[in-house]
Amino acid sequence: MKKKNFIYISALCALMSFSFVGCSDSDPIPEPSTPEKPSTPETPETPEEPGEDNSVFALYFLNSGKMGNNNSSLYMYDVEKDELVPDYFLAQNGRGLGDTAQDMIVYGDKMYIAVYGESTIEVTDLHAKSIKQVKTEGQPRALIADGGKVYASYYNGQVARLDTASLEVEATVKVGRNPEQMAVANKKLYVANSGGMDYATEVGYDKTVSVVDLASFTETKKLDVVLNPTLVRSDDKGNVYVVSMGNYAEVLNTLQYIDSRTDEVKVLEACPNATEMDYLDGKLYTYYSQYDANWNSVTTFTSYDTNTGAVESWIKDGTTIAKPYKLNVAGSNVYVSESDYKNNGDIYGFGTDGKLVKKFEAGLNPMKVVLAQKDNI
Repeated sequence: MKKKNFIYISALCALMSFSFVGCSDSDPIPEPSTPEKPSTPETPETPEEPGEDNSVFALYFLNSGKMGNNNSSLYMYDVEKDELVPDYFLAQNGRGLGDTAQDMIVYGDKMYIAVYGESTIEVTDLHAKSIKQVKTEGQPRALIADGGKVYASYYNGQVARLDTASLEVEATVKVGRNPEQMAVANKKLYVANSGGMDYATEVGYDKTVSVVDLASFTETKKLDVVLNPTLVRSDDKGNVYVVSMGNYAEVLNTLQYIDSRTDEVKVLEACPNATEMDYLDGKLYTYYSQYDANWNSVTTFTSYDTNTGAVESWIKDGTTIAKPYKLNVAGSNVYVSESDYKNNGDIYGFGTDGKLVKKFEAGLNPMKVVLAQKDNI
């Protein structure tokens, strides 16, 4: 296999580490009558046809490390040299990222890294050279970009808007308790309010998604969802997908969708359960981890076609991932990281044929894969 091919394959793949499917066939989600295609700046454009895109020069792997151990790291895979460089941020800057990095996006000619334990958004160039450390009022959890702004959820119940020219936080808006991931659809920001820090209290988990009008940057409403929402993604039709983690007992991980025209919430009956998800080119990629009656870990990897409603399981070559940790799309591939929370993890990249095209070593608790392109420098 050529060393660069894995990055550029159009990934409409799905994977599955067991022989059964966790979802059932269903009609596709109806398209809103006036959809606006949501921005997904963290996923740069890639060629539609298979082949090599010489503008891509690096993949970055963000590793959160262990909370309180000050050991977050950034690995870089050099495409031209077919070489993995551990601790690349440290090498570029003479210092580490700090404690518990949570999320990373590429937007324009910069990368943004949310470092939860440091209450910092690290802004770098596309070679991971630090430009500025933006100090935040709360601990940043997740990032998304749209319209020249980067939005960061703070675990103190706010979302901040960072201007990408001045690299200053220019405004914040109050949302729900312990907000996690966000998505943009139809000029609105959807924020998952987990309430995760209250899980052992009488208050308990939150069960809302805040809707923020981007023009006025105000919260206009809260939508009721299943307990403990954490993940949010949007598709090309203006639908927003939400994974609620439940209470890890009788309330299961639940996958829901929101019509951003009406803000109506429904469980996605075709794929009602998911632990991780991401979206690419008309398909929602998920995995769902659970325990069977004998306390054996069972994981299903499933894709849902948002246009046709078709559901399929994937890994076509028998590849197994024993301890999946995170899933995300970068460019035109789907990446699944693996972690046992104690040792350095691995990252698996899959292509259009549902086969593993490359496996990488990563750091402790690999959180996110992003790609950098020469066109953006």
